[in-house]
Parts: sequence; C-alpha cells; structure tokens
Amino acid sequence: MVNRSLIMSSSSILSRKCLLPALLLGLTLALGTAAVAQDRNAAQPSERASSDLQKLQPLVDAKNWDGAANLLLGILRYAAPNSYDQAMASDILSKIYLQKGEYEKTIAPMERAYLLGESFNYFEPKSQLERLYFLAQLYYQEVTNSKVKSVQQEYFGKAAKYIELWLSRQEKPDQDGRMFYVSLLYNQAIIDPQNINKALLKKTQEQVYEALYSELFPKEGFYLILLATLQQEGDLKKTAEILELLAKQYPSKSTYWQQLMGTYSNMAIETKNPDEVLEDNLRAIITIERAQALGFMNTPKDNYNLVGIYFNIGQFGKATELMLAGLRNGSIESDIKKWELLAYSYLQINNEYQAIEILKEAIRSYPKSGQLDNQIAQIYYSLNQSKEAYRYLNSALAKGGLEKPGGVYYFKAYICYELQKFEEALTAIDQAAEYPDAQDAQLPRLRLAIEEALRERENATQANAK
Repeated sequence: MVNRSLIMSSSSILSRKCLLPALLLGLTLALGTAAVAQDRNAAQPSERASSDLQKLQPLVDAKNWDGAANLLLGILRYAAPNSYDQAMASDILSKIYLQKGEYEKTIAPMERAYLLGESFNYFEPKSQLERLYFLAQLYYQEVTNSKVKSVQQEYFGKAAKYIELWLSRQEKPDQDGRMFYVSLLYNQAIIDPQNINKALLKKTQEQVYEALYSELFPKEGFYLILLATLQQEGDLKKTAEILELLAKQYPSKSTYWQQLMGTYSNMAIETKNPDEVLEDNLRAIITIERAQALGFMNTPKDNYNLVGIYFNIGQFGKATELMLAGLRNGSIESDIKKWELLAYSYLQINNEYQAIEILKEAIRSYPKSGQLDNQIAQIYYSLNQSKEAYRYLNSALAKGGLEKPGGVYYFKAYICYELQKFEEALTAIDQAAEYPDAQDAQLPRLRLAIEEALRERENATQANAK
C-alpha cells in the first residue's frame, strides 16, 4: 500500500544551469580598465591602442556592442604577443560578449586576459578573482550546451580547476561560491547515469561537510546536495538522518515529510531483520502523524498509506479504526477494494459479524456490484449459516460484476448440495463449467455427487410410490 519507490529523485534536486549574473557595462568601463594598469609594473596601453580606446566609449554609450567588439578585435590583431594591449583588449572584449549574452564567445578572451594577468601581473588580485569565478561559471554553463561526453568532461574539468583556484585564494569562501563548487562536483559525478563517478560523489560529500562545519547557518542547498549524493549511493539510513534534520529545520516544507516517510518505508522493505522492519514502519507512522499535526500529509492517499502501514505491522485494530473513519468521512478515497480490505481486517481480529456489517454498508454505496454480496456469502458460510450464504450468493450472481464468476457458481452448487437443492445445484455446476476459472479437479467430483444424490432421491421417490 505504501509507495515503495524513493519519493525524491536526486536528478531533480539540482540544475546544471549556471547562475551566471549579467555584467552591466558602466560608462567608464573601457577607459577604467586601462587606468588599472598605471601602477602594475608600469604596464600601459600602447599609443595606438590608447587612440583606438578613445573611440570605444561612444560605442559603449550608444550600446553598439557589435561596433565595440569589432574595435577590440582590431586592437587584438595588431597588439604584440603577451602585451598589455592584448590583456586589456581581451578583458574588455569578454565583457562586451557577456553584455550581449554570448557566453561561449566570452570564454576565450576572458581566459586570455586572466592568463596574461597571472603571467605579467597586469591586473589587481581582486579582478583576477572575479575572472576566475566567471570562467568557472562559463565553462559550467557550456557543459549543458554540448551533447558530446568528452567535451562535457573537458568543460567540467576546466570549471572545477578555476573554482578550486578561486576557493584556494579566499580567506573564507562565501556560501554561494561553495554552493557553486559542490553543485559542479555533483553534476560532474552523475553526468553518465549508467556509470556514476563514486569518487566524485565522495568528494562532493567532503566539500558539503566542510561547508556545513564552517557556517553557523548553512544554506539549505548544501543539505539537498548531500541528500542527492546519499540517494545515489542508496544509503537510506543516512538519507533519513538528513531528512529528519531538514524536517526539523524547515517543518513548513511538506516535501521533506513526504520524502522522510518514503525513506522509512523503503528501509522497512529492504531490511530482513523483523525488529528493524517494525522499527522502520513505526518511524514511517510517526512521520505521517507528525506531518498531519502540522497540517500536511492529509490527502486521501496519505491517510490510506497510514492505514496500510498499520496493516503491514499487524495492527489490525488501529488499521480498521482509521480505515472505517476515513471511508465514512471521505478522508480516504472510497472503492470496493478498500471496503473489502476493511472487512478482511475485521476478520483478522475474529469479528466476522462486524465484517458482514461493513460489507453491507459498502453495498449501499456500490449496489450493482455482486462482489460484495459474494464476500458476505463466504463469511456466512464460515459461520455455518448456509441459508444466508445461499441468499447472498443468489444476489451476487444476479448483480454480476464478479471477479471469478465460475468460482461463485461452483460455490453455489456446493451450498445447494448441502441444502439438498439438488436440481439447482446441478444447474449451478453446469454454469460453473462454462467459465475457465472453475476448471479444476473438484468440479467433476461435485457433479457426480449431485447426480448421485438426484438418483438416490428419485429412487427413494419411486420406492415410496409403490
């Protein structure tokens, strides 16, 4: 009755799409970049580059990005290798491409600017850190734009290299940077769903724990990434621990209660230890009841799942109490199978007459189904009340809608035989023979017994007539 699949799919928790911010070009972007170099190893743009840069600002002001890009490409064509002109023009060009939203084109000039800055100390450390972070994000985003596995792995590797450099140069990395890194690691680990990289999953977990231990109020996303890695490993016990923590910290989020209940249910299914089965089922029950106290998990499906768990652990009294109340007040969706299960639950606690009353109550809701009448007939027969069983069997056959009509006709033949209604028994056994579900070794034997009884009665009648 309880959904055995883990409710939360890990691949839906995280998105590989990069949270790349739009970089707004200010009015002084071009000339401001050139000015940075005044005290960086006396690096300055060449006279020709300085002259061309004077033409850049009007293009930026007019938002003529294509014109600005073409101007910078012209500078790059004549700039000396490894020169400041190369670094400066590449840096500004990358920002132009960012402004245009052409992220793939942004990578090469930004990477060139960063590498030249590292080699020749052209830029301030703070701006170099910004380039590292942007490069990591850009490569990460480009992973989703490629369908070639080798290219995806290459881009993942470059994104990881740049964000790791960025992290290593931070006195205390902020949570957003750490979040970006662990998201990258996780998605790199699961890029091939058929061949999960377990080493990267472990590395992801290590980085998440480092982030959790270093923050007084860590972001919720760290727990979600950790949860995803545990689900990939199939570690239900640790998954439950994290979900318990999330449910405690964020009690108003109903999904955590659903996931926690599903995890405990799966734990109960997978374990072979009877004590653990009971313990995990009880935890699932308590989880539902905790959630319901907060106003969650009150759907008919949730209520039925709760009944199902009580039923699975043999708590038939509690199961029947909840099921009966739910079917009557509508908190559990009504159907014939549920009423039959409720009646069966009463049978398990040896309350046959209550089971009959439940089935009679169900008949009022489903008056055209003979299946319920058939169930009543069988219970009456178990109570040695063959006449009542006969009455409800006739009602069941008249209504129809039976799962195994051949079996019901066979049962009627047997009851009629007991009640010495031999002609009716013979008719019923003939009707049973028309259905595949009644084809077994007992049918011919019952027919012979009925026919023999008819002959004996006929002989007795003839003997009395003489």
